Amino acid sequence: MEPLDSRLHAAWLSQLTREFHDICYQYGVRLRLPVLAIDGGSKQMGCWSASDRRLSLSEVLIRRHPWSVTLQVLKHEMAHQMCSELHGQDDAGHGPLFRACCGRLGLDPSFQRASGDLAEGLAVMDTASTATEQGRQIIAKIRKLLALGGSDNEHEAALAVQRARDLLDRHRLDFAGLAEDQELIHRTIDTSGRTLPVHRKTICAILETNFEVRVICASLYDPLADCSSKTIELLGREEDVAIAEHCYHFLENRLQTLWEHNRHAYAGNSRIARKSYFLGLLAGFRQTLERGLQPAQQPSRHPAPASNLPEIRRQQRLEAFVATRFPRLRRMRGQSSRMDRAAYHEAMAAGREIVLQRPVASGGDSAPRLLP
Repeated sequence: MEPLDSRLHAAWLSQLTREFHDICYQYGVRLRLPVLAIDGGSKQMGCWSASDRRLSLSEVLIRRHPWSVTLQVLKHEMAHQMCSELHGQDDAGHGPLFRACCGRLGLDPSFQRASGDLAEGLAVMDTASTATEQGRQIIAKIRKLLALGGSDNEHEAALAVQRARDLLDRHRLDFAGLAEDQELIHRTIDTSGRTLPVHRKTICAILETNFEVRVICASLYDPLADCSSKTIELLGREEDVAIAEHCYHFLENRLQTLWEHNRHAYAGNSRIARKSYFLGLLAGFRQTLERGLQPAQQPSRHPAPASNLPEIRRQQRLEAFVATRFPRLRRMRGQSSRMDRAAYHEAMAAGREIVLQRPVASGGDSAPRLLP
């Protein structure tokens, strides 16, 4: 591993200091800033030493894992610090007190284990899946439903999405007991951009409306580039998150492809025309999805009836999960901006023709098949 640049070393320590203070603020925990350090160990990813108040993280951890993993290990060590400095127990280990401190910091269950700061523990987490066997089967079925190949029939696309939602709903009913106990997951899509364009925010709204996921627009530090980029956070059951993630990448790629094919038709300010074209495409696609919804599935402002208790419990559990990860979440109001009306309305018509293609991660299946 190449030597750590002194400037980058200082930048990482500064960022870790900000992250420490932010975690304390977000979760209402009163901790004094420890002596933060970065070491070269490759087995121990993090360590808290009560005797000299030293909290260290591994350079290997920061270099080779997403920053979201670094934050989980940081929280793990902060939980040890809480045991020492808030509860006076330096020898709490990974017992009940430690797990209670992890809960206060919103630490993912997989990082609350004794191996949550070890290299082998992180390796297991990288390949772990929270989906049940039935859940993995439903994901595979839905991927096949969304594999419409080259078909441009808008009604066929709406039918495919509707059947995918029906399969998800049926799966939730058939395995309601398992769904209550199944671990919810939190997945990050890194947009690699300093800002989040309005069309990506619109995609987020489509995902949250059509799938049982919560979508949060946030940001994440990139330690190798020493800068932050905007992220899209998906929270929910693995089945729902997997399908929502596929739809995000499909729509993002499809917008770019269609714009490259049609940009010559729009003169003037190409930036405004491009944005208007994207929003028009998404508006048309949203109309196609809404036509495929049954009346009972249409978004409603009225609370769900008391007879639908499993659905209410699912929503409450998801909201609690979101609140644990984002305790000070705020809704931001959107800002109006200039639009190219011609590009918007023409793209809206084209958006009704968008069909969901086969996910890249679906593997080496046979050629795309149309719905019967």
